[in-house]
Amino acid sequence: MADFTINANGFGSFYENVGNNGTDDTVTVNIGSGFSGTITVDSQPGDNEQDDTIVNLPDGWRLQVVNLSEDDSENPSFKDWSYEVLNADGQSVGTLSIRSNNIQGAPCFCAGTMIETPEGPVAVETLMPGDLVVTRDHGPQALRWIGGTRLSTHHLLRAPHLRPIRIRAGALGAGVPATDLLVSPQHRVLVRSTIAQRMFDAPEVLVAAKQLLMLDGIDIAADLDRVDYFHLLFDRHEVVISNGAETESLYAGPEALHSLGRVEMEEIFALAPALRDPGFRPQEARPLPSGRKARKLAMRHIQHQRPLVMANMH
Repeated sequence: MADFTINANGFGSFYENVGNNGTDDTVTVNIGSGFSGTITVDSQPGDNEQDDTIVNLPDGWRLQVVNLSEDDSENPSFKDWSYEVLNADGQSVGTLSIRSNNIQGAPCFCAGTMIETPEGPVAVETLMPGDLVVTRDHGPQALRWIGGTRLSTHHLLRAPHLRPIRIRAGALGAGVPATDLLVSPQHRVLVRSTIAQRMFDAPEVLVAAKQLLMLDGIDIAADLDRVDYFHLLFDRHEVVISNGAETESLYAGPEALHSLGRVEMEEIFALAPALRDPGFRPQEARPLPSGRKARKLAMRHIQHQRPLVMANMH
């Protein structure tokens, strides 16, 4: 396994070529606040090679998908992605082109997670499109789409950043979650507190699990030898109840959609054609603090010895 890093923090063209070398590769792209120009990751994996790409952005920056294609001539297949790089003011400062087997990961639940439905808790892997799921804001809602991804032992060894986060029972607040909860690192959980109110002028926010690792009872699940992830999509971004904790459904923004395969994306676009527009941003169920602000929120809860979920904030 080989690791490569692109540090793009100035004007210019940044390039890395990897793959077809008999081993698995990981390319980490660190985009700095001074970046402008072009970045190209040209990954050419041979059969049975896995090349992963991780992109780190400054707070407030985002990637806007311009084009996607997928080539299944290799095993595994790879994706060609073209992005505009937008700074915190929404201005385009450059482009990013990636050819890779895998690019980050979408927010998702692990198999075995119990999702609240009108008939009671149901294991996420047994849900089907059309099934009703209890949502915090809109009552029972029909599930529009469910997707699944299996990561093997070999894949988790190659891409440890995709290992799930385990949130122990009671780690978020009194009885929240009711039992241990496993989610992907990008999956957001609901934080409800006076601290969130002061920081974001909103009593509730959704924070990625990986930003809460400094808290007791929230850790990387390093003991798992494989994981099955599931994505739940509704007509809108929703807050659902998983193992007794309030968490998000799939937020179909470009950052999440870019990690899905071509077939999965086409299925979602057929259900929600507006998502084809790279400038379209779905309505967020709650504010989504950036990574730096989310970590600051977690630290303040530690400093003030306050739970992430306060029972009397409804």
